[in-house]
Amino acid sequence: MILIVNLSLAVDHIVEVDDLRAGEVQRSRGARSAAGGKGVNVARVLKTLGEPSLLLGFAGGRAGDLIESGLRAEQLSSRCTRVRDESRTCLIINDRSRNEQTVINAPGAAIAEAEWRDFEATYARELPGAELVIINGSLPPNLHADTYARLTTAARDTGRRVLLDCAGAPLRHALGAHPFLVKINAAEAEEFEATKLETAEFSDAPVADFSGAARAARRLCEAGAENALVTLGAQGALLDFAGVRYKFVAPRVRAVNSVGSGDAALAAFATALRQGLTPQAAGAFAVAAGAANALHGAGGCSADEITELLPRVGCELEL
Repeated sequence: MILIVNLSLAVDHIVEVDDLRAGEVQRSRGARSAAGGKGVNVARVLKTLGEPSLLLGFAGGRAGDLIESGLRAEQLSSRCTRVRDESRTCLIINDRSRNEQTVINAPGAAIAEAEWRDFEATYARELPGAELVIINGSLPPNLHADTYARLTTAARDTGRRVLLDCAGAPLRHALGAHPFLVKINAAEAEEFEATKLETAEFSDAPVADFSGAARAARRLCEAGAENALVTLGAQGALLDFAGVRYKFVAPRVRAVNSVGSGDAALAAFATALRQGLTPQAAGAFAVAAGAANALHGAGGCSADEITELLPRVGCELEL
């Protein structure tokens, strides 16, 4: 079983529009709500890959009820710690004309001390049954920035490998706890490096330079991560694993919704690790899953789509 920690679970309210124009009154083509959060996207992809998982997080109020009922409807196993405050609702505006998504993430619910103790007890109970632990997403607003560091240490103390996907102060604290893998995206790499990543323009699509991503990955490892994966969206990904750098070029797809592609990549990488695949095979599988997700968004890809895209992932090693 893969244990997923997503403390700031959400209701995702998705609105479809033909052509988003800021400052104007517009009619939507439709709207729907679903359980959301990075860990939910991960759980969806793990399920489609046949990997058992358990999702832990907080749920409060009517939004929390919707999160829990949505997870049950999708048959995603979870243990939500109930809290007094209302869970967050995030808005995703899908612009059909541009295939672009505008995402407005609300802050999570505040967590009382007793509620946090309840979560810690659940986490401690579930750790022995986990083969891997994935910790991802933003922290609730009142939890200390070292929260992920403490959760990582607790997992490592039981011999579990931790795959961490976060940014900012929580990432900087957690690096000192030596997670097995840190995954960040291009924007998070720019924040971590405090500089813009290089890209080179070829034809009508940006092609990754990889040098900026390689520097960010190396710095993550120097700061405490055992390994690092920097996802670059449609460009691919850079994996720094056991001192070897793998540059993965993503296959071209007609992207519809890229929300959750990094989460899909992380789920596929975790699956590959659990199955004992090589780092190169795991990285290629992750990039294929990220591309497959872009056909749907929010972890909606199928195992067949990932398998079909896998042979089209390019890879170059740098020893």
